[in-house]
Amino acid sequence: MRDKKIIKVIVILSDGIRGHLNQSRGIALWLSKMTGAEILETEVPVLTGAAKARAKKSAARRLIGGSRRDARDWLMLADGDSVVRRVGQWFAERNIHEGSRDVLMISAGSSPALYNLALGYIWSCSCATVMTPSVVGTEPFDYAIVPEHDNPPRKPNVFVTLGSPNSVIKEELKEEGARLLAEYPPVSETIWSILIGGDDNNYSITSEWIKKNIGHIMRIAEQEEADLYITTSRRTSPDAVGTLKSLAAHSSAVRCLIIASEDPSNPIPGMIGFSNEVFCTEDSVNMVSETVTGGHRAVLLRVMHNRNIKSFLQKVTSSLVGIGALPPDMLWGIPKFDRVFDHFIRHDALIEFKDWIIKRRELPKACDNACLDMMWDEFNEAKRAAQWIYDTWQQIR
Repeated sequence: MRDKKIIKVIVILSDGIRGHLNQSRGIALWLSKMTGAEILETEVPVLTGAAKARAKKSAARRLIGGSRRDARDWLMLADGDSVVRRVGQWFAERNIHEGSRDVLMISAGSSPALYNLALGYIWSCSCATVMTPSVVGTEPFDYAIVPEHDNPPRKPNVFVTLGSPNSVIKEELKEEGARLLAEYPPVSETIWSILIGGDDNNYSITSEWIKKNIGHIMRIAEQEEADLYITTSRRTSPDAVGTLKSLAAHSSAVRCLIIASEDPSNPIPGMIGFSNEVFCTEDSVNMVSETVTGGHRAVLLRVMHNRNIKSFLQKVTSSLVGIGALPPDMLWGIPKFDRVFDHFIRHDALIEFKDWIIKRRELPKACDNACLDMMWDEFNEAKRAAQWIYDTWQQIR
């Protein structure tokens, strides 16, 4: 029997975006469980304006089929010296040399993907990207973990996921939940959590939306004597946060309100761990995926759709796909994300809020989460992606 080839060190490169970091962490954590690998994390520089434009333009020339020298030149241009020194020190402390066959670089998002590739050239180690990076795409990477709604190419280095990988480990959720409940004790045995996203190119969550929709859930919770635990995203606008704070202050149901822009902690795993119901806004596939990974049926809260030329073109494309004039992989924007939600709905892992209101009284309360836990016991895209990397590593390393 031949020896197993293992990963000894995993370096996570982060752009500081919590959703991106959770995706990388989730895959790294499962790989660590499989191999015993040590996980190290560092943030990459956040470039803006002209510096960002120059780095992207140079990346297209130097990081696609480039050399070690090209990578060093690009890192100097992209203010990457500090990252090189930090990773170099880690490797020196662990006696890791150029060409090491037991190191994996992993990142999620476009910006850290460029530093990932550059460091991979310098140390000749394996590189994994989560999502499709702009500029360089998935081709230069050893491993690319890409959600189905991004319509990734079917190639040997690409692993397709439903929704987003995440760092939710189901067995640890109860412990996370217990810690959060100790800090914010409940009054009722019925606990609901609301995970609120924010504004992006496709969606908007306004103060008016908060009043209408979150206010509605608060009133239902008060009537049914349910406790509410609420958290926001860094994308949640100040106006929406202000309205949410005001509503929470006047609601007898709210036990906890954690504002992401004011509190760096991540309460979502704990909230998933103790909740009977979890509400997620549609702008975040990550939050929906985390909820389903945790064994819940997510309750989807539709938000406001931005109206502009892009939204018009998205609808036109969706109509053409619907009549067969275009292939499904041409979908983009909101219709693309709706494909993910439709899949979850077909498997009873997601329900629209309006349908939840109609159906919740028809379901026996005792069945609610127990049945869903059994149904989604194996839904864990981070674990599946980690297993794919591990299996592929054994074949080619």
